[in-house]
Amino acid sequence: MEKLMNKKMPIGVMDAGMGGLTVVKELQKLLPNEDIILYGEGKYQPYGNRSEDVILHLAKQNIEFLKKQGVKTIAIGCNTISTLIDKYQDDFDFKIFSIVQAGSDMVLDMGIEKVGVLATMFTIESGCYTRLIHARNPKVSVIGQGSVYLARILEDGDFNRERIDNELKLCIDQMLQKEPDLRAMVLGCTHFPMASENILRLYPQFTTLINPAEAQAKQVAEYLKTENAFNDQKKGTFKLYSTTNCETYLSAARRIGCNEPDVVELAPAPVMG
Repeated sequence: MEKLMNKKMPIGVMDAGMGGLTVVKELQKLLPNEDIILYGEGKYQPYGNRSEDVILHLAKQNIEFLKKQGVKTIAIGCNTISTLIDKYQDDFDFKIFSIVQAGSDMVLDMGIEKVGVLATMFTIESGCYTRLIHARNPKVSVIGQGSVYLARILEDGDFNRERIDNELKLCIDQMLQKEPDLRAMVLGCTHFPMASENILRLYPQFTTLINPAEAQAKQVAEYLKTENAFNDQKKGTFKLYSTTNCETYLSAARRIGCNEPDVVELAPAPVMG
């Protein structure tokens, strides 16, 4: 059961790593008056290479951190964690938004008939995008391809063109072997928008790169409107908590185009069971 919200309560964003910064950017664009707290858990990243039990164990601790900050809602900026939302949503008394649901809705709302999904191995193997898209339109062709290393490369702040290009080619070439005339692709990991320029340079045939963070921010905004929970202050704040290297996160926030954080602090990492 969801609790009553105070308008002044912040929005929480949680990710396994710095990809959640792409969600923060979209929330800041759409909801400039809202206070936002990001918890970037990079110690055990990428979660997409771990088992379901481990992912759930870590995710619940991450959400607990934001709960203690008094958030009114949370946007999960991790596709891997979002695939398991049904297994933890009821444990908390506030609304939690799945970025996988947002990305799937975006594909359907755009009327796309064939779509690639580039994501972590866990997200692809879960079949979550295919399942959610086909629940509304089973005629959409969904071609998924997992990457083992791309999220880790970007998380390390390594924007070396060659390393990123090589991993993209390894994954997208396999996708195109299955469906050569693909024109649309979901960036099914919030780290991956950081590689958008690489993708478009290597594969100009992709006329549509879908960033689920855009749809997720809209869903959060619609929810706050329905609940009459918009913060009416003039300008929101941004607190950035990282469990690893704060300087790397700050550099990424600036590179992505987030507002300058008001607070940048090292946060406790979850405990591996």
